[in-house]
Parts: sequence; structure tokens; C-alpha cells
Amino acid sequence: MPEIKPEQLKLTGDGNVLFQSDPTNPLSGVPVARLRKGKSVLVPAFDLTDESFPGTKDFLAAWLHGHVKDVIGALLDLESTDDLPGPVRGICFQIYEAMGIVPREALEDLIGSLDSGMRQTLRAKQIRLGPILVFMPVLNKPAAVRLRALLWTIWNDKPLPAAVPADGIVSFKIDSGAIDRRFYQAVGYPVYGPRAIRIDMLDRVINAVYENAKEGKFRAEHKMAEWLGCSIDDLYAVLEAMGHRKIEEPTPAAEEPKTEEVKPEEVKVEAKPVLALFRLKKGKAFEKPVRREKPAGDKKSKKSDGKKSGKLHGHDRPRVISAAAPDAKSDSPFAVLQQLKVKKDAAGS
Repeated sequence: MPEIKPEQLKLTGDGNVLFQSDPTNPLSGVPVARLRKGKSVLVPAFDLTDESFPGTKDFLAAWLHGHVKDVIGALLDLESTDDLPGPVRGICFQIYEAMGIVPREALEDLIGSLDSGMRQTLRAKQIRLGPILVFMPVLNKPAAVRLRALLWTIWNDKPLPAAVPADGIVSFKIDSGAIDRRFYQAVGYPVYGPRAIRIDMLDRVINAVYENAKEGKFRAEHKMAEWLGCSIDDLYAVLEAMGHRKIEEPTPAAEEPKTEEVKPEEVKVEAKPVLALFRLKKGKAFEKPVRREKPAGDKKSKKSDGKKSGKLHGHDRPRVISAAAPDAKSDSPFAVLQQLKVKKDAAGS
């Protein structure tokens, strides 16, 4: 069998594996195999479609595994967690199952069990514990988005090619009633309001909301719309889709009376108008932290427990709001970890 180089094979968005017999030819080549549903969403199978292909099925299988590993290896690495503490295994399991993004609320009890060493382990695995979503920033790369879109579409028996977001796009308008939200979340573009938003920029907006909130309120900022690449109206719709409620429209600034003509160098840049005021969504983000009892005779300032200052310490600050969580599949390679999932009782659901 002639030696075949990895660069002679290419995976396309419609699920075909192309082979270029001449390594010096820049063209993609001809289809020799086609992907189909395999044992899990991240482990597809394939059928050989060209018997003249000089390689073997084992060679193709090894190439396909290597290709997936090259593109989304950080996600595949979450499968090997047997030697890690239970809370870390549980978080890795759910992120693996969901292809990289899980609502934080579904993991909050596991996150509450983490110590500093476990958190460092999660960081080493490139997992970010965002205020609302837990995700892997490394999967934002265009190649990782395209591959996850292909694998999700094949696993869910949807037509190919998938409607993949344009490479590098921050957000885009969608018809929320005509799209599958699970698909966009799986490829790193959760849907809020009228837009699908790349997870890293969405996380930036969410952090700005919670960091700038005072007394359960925050004001929308122009930089949020700039981060999302959208209009102010769309920004408001996104914030409202998160569960925040607009409580005050900005008052239009009164037009200043015209005075005598000024010199060009004296002309000032007009300030951007103030945006609307919102109330934070009520939920865990509103819950008060549990205060530790002070020993009798403790005369430390009341401000030391954060109560008077209006600020919460980092280890006390609640970081999540209600969100739907994906169901794990019964044939998951992590079935043994199912017991780590926390079940909400009827009163708390």
C-alpha cells in the first residue's frame, strides 16, 4: 500500500472524507468515505464509498480519530478523569456530554464542592466557570465550531451541511422560532433573544452585568452592544431574554441652545446617550450568602462581613441564574458518573 500523508485527506462540511492522490495538488480530491452516526456524538463512524481508495478502513479510522483530536482535543480529554476528585469528574462529564457548554445552575452544587486544587485542575483542563454558563474558551476557534456542528448534525439525524456560523462572527440574527437552540449552544453560540452569540463575548457581557450591578440593578452600556456587534434594541432584547427586566428608559438629553460660532478646535465630541436601567433576574444571583456566626465578644467592624459595604466576598458571591440543563444520554461513556448529578427536589424546581 502506498504511503498516505494526513494532508491528503480532508473532512468536508457535508460529512465526506476527500482524498487527493497527488500530495502536491492543492485541490481537495475525490470523496472516498462518508461519516455516519457512531457510538457517541464525538465518535462518529463512516462508510467507505470508493473501493479504489489505496488505504484501509483502519487507516481511515485512525486518521479520523486523529483529526477530531487535533481540532477538539481539549473536549475529548475530558473523557479521561478516573483519577480526579468526584466533583471534577462530574463537571467534566456534563461538559463532555454537552459538547462544551453547560448552564452553571446545573453544576452549582458540584461547583460548591470544589476546593482551590480542584478549581486549578478545571482551569488546566481549559474549563471556565462563568457566571451563567460553564464552557471551554478553546472551542471558540472556527475549526472547532465547524467540526462540532458537523458531529452534532450527524448524531441528531439532521440534514447536512449544517448552518454553521461564519468564521469568527461574534453574533448574528436568527429566527428564534425556526431554529434548534440545542444546535447553536452545542457549537458555542447560545441563543438569547433575537441573536445567537459567541460564548466568549456573551460571557463578557454577563460578567459586566454582574460586576456593575448595585442593589439588584444595572444599567446597560454601549460597550455591551459593541462586544456583541448589535444594535441597542437587540442588546435590550438579549438582556431581557436572560431574565433581566427593564425598569427605566433613559431620559433623552435636552438639546442645548445654539450659541455663537465656535472654532473647530473647540468643538467637543458628543457624549453617548445613557442607556436603560434593568433589574437583575431574581434567582440565585439574588440570594444572600450564608453568614458565619461571629464568636462572642468579636468587636470587629460590621463592615468586615460585607453586609454594610454592599459587596460580597468572592467565595460568597452567588454567580448563577436559572437556566435549562441538557439531559445526559444513557449510553454515555461516563454512565458510571451519573450518580454525581444533583437532582433538584420538587420544592426547589
